[in-house]
Amino acid sequence: MTRRSLLVAAGVAAFLVFVIARVPAHQLASRLPGGIAMQGVGGTIWSGRASQLAVNGAPIGALEWSCRPWRLLALKWSCRVNLRPAGGALVAELSGGLDGELLATGLSGQVPLAAFEGMATPPGWSGSLELDVERLRIVARRPIEAAGKLFVRSLKAPGPGGPLLGDFELTVGEGAVGTDTLTGRLRDLGGPLRVRGAIELRPDGSYLLSGEVAPGPGAGPAIFDTLAFLGPPDELGRRPFAIEGTL
Repeated sequence: MTRRSLLVAAGVAAFLVFVIARVPAHQLASRLPGGIAMQGVGGTIWSGRASQLAVNGAPIGALEWSCRPWRLLALKWSCRVNLRPAGGALVAELSGGLDGELLATGLSGQVPLAAFEGMATPPGWSGSLELDVERLRIVARRPIEAAGKLFVRSLKAPGPGGPLLGDFELTVGEGAVGTDTLTGRLRDLGGPLRVRGAIELRPDGSYLLSGEVAPGPGAGPAIFDTLAFLGPPDELGRRPFAIEGTL
């Protein structure tokens, strides 16, 4: 290809990127995957906003995005996204290609657990979720790589008399050696409930959370009554637990 042809091709590509970048954001809103909806949409598909993002009918919060349309020349996309649920905020750099894989970097912020009730957390639990995730790769809507930390602050069990359980930290890694399993370490950061555990998330979406739990300083009768269902403690007051499920 001659130099002239290359310049013409580059000019045509730049023009197409410019045209795509001017497409109204409501065109994106009408083509979202099933279960995801946006309301109050404005701007363009590469720099826009929505007053409300909802997943399976549950409102999540206001959304803003700013993308780099020039990455389309390499058949990729990259956007900075800000999500503002009630009482919190999340920010991340999202990128991907035409294969549907999603990469999130610099995922940080803090949101109330209630923002994810019925989707990622059971009903009735309260507290806040703080994220400091360096990297998260998602394929077919499932996380397969992650590096960073998640904190749950002031976790409280459901119900009017639900006990305060304390603060907890989950450190996630790049996966178990020689497998596609994503692993993490769970520990308490002080409070009425002491926890040490590990989590495994397998490629098929199944997970296993296992470890040991014990009452901590300030533990009330409700915590002791709940732990009694796990069986008798060892000489240090610890009880083993295991929770399995599928995302």
